Amino acid sequence: MNEVTRPTAVIGDVHGLDCWRQVVQSHPGCRVVFLGDYLDPIDYVPRRDLLANLRAIIALRRARPSDVVLLLGNHDLHYFSTDAPICSRFDWQIGDKASLLFLENIDAFQYAFQDGRTIFTHAGIAHGWFVNDFKGDISRPIADQLNNPSDGQVEALCRVGQLRGGKQGTTGGIFWADSDELADPLHGFTQVVGHNRVEEVTTHEGGDGGKIVFCDCLWNGNYLFME
Repeated sequence: MNEVTRPTAVIGDVHGLDCWRQVVQSHPGCRVVFLGDYLDPIDYVPRRDLLANLRAIIALRRARPSDVVLLLGNHDLHYFSTDAPICSRFDWQIGDKASLLFLENIDAFQYAFQDGRTIFTHAGIAHGWFVNDFKGDISRPIADQLNNPSDGQVEALCRVGQLRGGKQGTTGGIFWADSDELADPLHGFTQVVGHNRVEEVTTHEGGDGGKIVFCDCLWNGNYLFME
């Protein structure tokens, strides 16, 4: 897969797992993109270990700012953003500490990352959502628009779509989009996303040159390496 300008290891939803360390060690000197959802484990992880794991990921970003990209997911936003709805497994017992950790290091995180025609977000971009709901400009850098939304774009950006419990007829934004809402991914781009759990890296090709690669498989020991 040669759709990026440099070798890149992509790590799907962390949810408290520490096996990301082996991925990083296996690809020294390569760019590493984390797709978000650092907390709210599906299986039990001690809370102290959860926060320590997130601190270690932030420390990696601080140590290698030109090599490590940290994206935010829906299970991150709900700890510090009033625009984000609360997800399942929100942990009230660590809420204050998690909020402080994110807010004190907010400059280390971003919503989207783009390398040429490849776009990385937590959940993905449906073409219709980007054009009609977010009202983005397909001719301008996509990640720049997602990272710097206007006040009028924030609602769409953080929206929960119908398939994840939102209002009927709506499509989820980049933190919540369901795989079935991504049947027609953003035209002309390759997307790399997490959020929708898969056993291994899975690719869907839509129309008009849109392609989306699902990578929420760290739970199964899998990740994506692009070179």
